[in-house]
Amino acid sequence: MSSTTLREQEHVKQLQYIERVIGENRLTDAARMLNTLAKTAPQDPRIFLLGSLMAEAANNLDGMLTAAKKAVDLAPGWPVASIRLAGVYSAKGQTSLAVQTAEQAIFEATQDNSLATEYLTRAAAIAVKCQHYPQAALWAEQASAMAPESAQLKHLMAEAQAYNGQYEEAIALYTELLLQEPDNTDFLHDRLLAYINTAQTPLAQQDAERLVALAPDNETFTYYASLLKGETPATQPASVVTRLFDTSAAQFDQHLIGNLQYTLPQDVAQWILDWYPDKKVDVLDLGCGTGLLGASLGPLKGVIVGVDLSTKMIEKAAQRGVYAQFNQVNVLDALQATPDSHYDVITALDVLIYVGDLSTVIPNAHRILAPGGRFVFSYEAAPKKVKTFALQATQRFVHQQDHVNKLLKAAGFSQIQMETRALRLEAGEPVQGFVVTAQK
Repeated sequence: MSSTTLREQEHVKQLQYIERVIGENRLTDAARMLNTLAKTAPQDPRIFLLGSLMAEAANNLDGMLTAAKKAVDLAPGWPVASIRLAGVYSAKGQTSLAVQTAEQAIFEATQDNSLATEYLTRAAAIAVKCQHYPQAALWAEQASAMAPESAQLKHLMAEAQAYNGQYEEAIALYTELLLQEPDNTDFLHDRLLAYINTAQTPLAQQDAERLVALAPDNETFTYYASLLKGETPATQPASVVTRLFDTSAAQFDQHLIGNLQYTLPQDVAQWILDWYPDKKVDVLDLGCGTGLLGASLGPLKGVIVGVDLSTKMIEKAAQRGVYAQFNQVNVLDALQATPDSHYDVITALDVLIYVGDLSTVIPNAHRILAPGGRFVFSYEAAPKKVKTFALQATQRFVHQQDHVNKLLKAAGFSQIQMETRALRLEAGEPVQGFVVTAQK
């Protein structure tokens, strides 16, 4: 065996060891070893791939991207580096670049037919995360033709079809998967949602009951079982809201502003700047999402704190560079954990549609506002037959105006303004609701 081969084998062993160290989260040790190795092999792209993994373990998105780009630069045409870069673009919310780079990785991999299925599968998973569902379905279908028995590929195709509104096709695939794995809660849950979206209530009830039997402590499963019995929950579980927004974060701004004509954050930001022209204001942004309110406010002389359940939403909001901090909790927990008289403005824009019972939310908002502070929130208008609140087929709560007004007065708000407004579009039609400004 040549000395060159021996050196390469030793080099590979070191790379493998460093990968294990990163997996153990010993990042300081990993960084030291990578730096040493880079001095002896500065042109090895594998070192930079490990650097990207290390940056990921440290939650350093910029470091992940820099290292992945360097690996691609050093090894153009290497699908391992390209698919890594595609995944990093996806993590950073650069969805178009992610899908383009995944396509490049597929092209590179198909030069070796044995790799084609693997890279089509990985690319399809990235496209799902980026909400490019037609592309995801196409790649998953191509891979499935090469590996027809792969449950992973069938699941990817079903996910892409469901998100793309092809519910019946997704149901067929989930049913096929469940014949092989009848107790798979992921497959059952996804089919349940597809049944709900196609108004197949009896079949959805069957899946919900099966899920509760398999996992009786799962709040998502018990929520859907209760809902399908016609019961009205007090709020939506955190897991349901998180799933909704984690899967929509990538295209959220484009969809909300471009398709749904949602302008409330910009309007409310202007109100706040009118109330506090010197920008000396502390704001609590409940359900901050991707930070549309913060982006419209710009830098303040006070602070703006974001609250959201979705990791993906918070990551997007953080890129705005205007939020002082984020708390990944639900609305009520955020309010209850905040000291008295702490904020000048609290906002909850398009958030209380996921909270039914406001009897604790409103008093806590009053408690933590400074004297003269304002609680600004929106809610969807309930039909006259609804006395307090109700959960609609859209999976969003509506509230009765008189009920909300009574809660605000009982909490001690002295000045209450309710503006009737079309909050956004839904299926091309305006969603009627109210925007409330309640002053302490």
